[in-house]
Amino acid sequence: MEISYRIVNDTVCIDKIENPGTVVVVPEEVEGRPVTELGAYVLSGSSVEEVYLPSRLVKIGAYGFYGCEALKRLHAFGRLTDLGTGLFAGAQGVEYLEFTEFAGERSGFKEMLSELRQTLRVTLCRREADGKTAQARLIFPEYYEESVENTPARILFIETHGCGHRYRYCFVNRQFQFRGYDELFPHVKVQESEELVTELALGRLLYPMELTPRFEAMYREYVKEHWKAAGRLLIEADRPHRGGRASLEPGRLPWLVTDILAGTKDGEEDVSAEDGKKQLTFCIEELIALAGEAEDTEMVGWLMDYRHEQKREEQTEKASEPEDASKGRRRRRFEL
Repeated sequence: MEISYRIVNDTVCIDKIENPGTVVVVPEEVEGRPVTELGAYVLSGSSVEEVYLPSRLVKIGAYGFYGCEALKRLHAFGRLTDLGTGLFAGAQGVEYLEFTEFAGERSGFKEMLSELRQTLRVTLCRREADGKTAQARLIFPEYYEESVENTPARILFIETHGCGHRYRYCFVNRQFQFRGYDELFPHVKVQESEELVTELALGRLLYPMELTPRFEAMYREYVKEHWKAAGRLLIEADRPHRGGRASLEPGRLPWLVTDILAGTKDGEEDVSAEDGKKQLTFCIEELIALAGEAEDTEMVGWLMDYRHEQKREEQTEKASEPEDASKGRRRRRFEL
């Protein structure tokens, strides 16, 4: 990678990055000075797939990623607030954004989202003054605008399709509002696929930044109803080279089984113990089959061990029942 740069007021502006390769890590400093700006067309026309931007970057010039058709992942920081015209023109393949905000500082998260209208999987990090970082995994669905002409009236209307634009306006004074994001869940359930909605719900449950009990119950209910789609996504996350989701980390299938399928929290529908055991057994068998198809041997092993432990506990419970209860069962069977 070769860079052309200028020193402006004791900071660095990188005008062009030549021969970038597939992964570009823009340096934090050049000649001991912070990199705060990238020039116009800085990476345009390149085959870059992933870009790591420096933490003190404030500005990217016009058409910075113009024609970067292979670009899929972007890592940026909240200080980036000045985005040039047509920044992602011809680079509509961006799918993943990792964005880190700093407590007490102005953030460019809203501006970044407005530039990316495709379905976007976001890891949002908030770095506090003490160095601690909280994390959320969010999905912003796709949306697009269409011009519709009313010929007799000579009026041009703009129609918006998809609920993604609603999700991109969950801000108050440039501060992202998790409550506003969560309140949109009924809309995304109607307009998007089961897989995407399930992934969104999993992201909020597994990384519950500012998640209130009300919305936690809402997401839990959905995942419990769509447990098979959730299991499939979590199994995919164990096999990233086969298309695992960036918004989910590997090894979380046990959480689905123990916390969602086997667990019940306040506000969730409770079922009889016998029906609950039957349903859990059925789910585990299905998940074993899914993990086996994906060749996820680690999860197959865990699920089989869990199933064995559940059967052992059931046998122990039956053996410890009072003798009168067992006689009652035999008597009822005889009467039948």
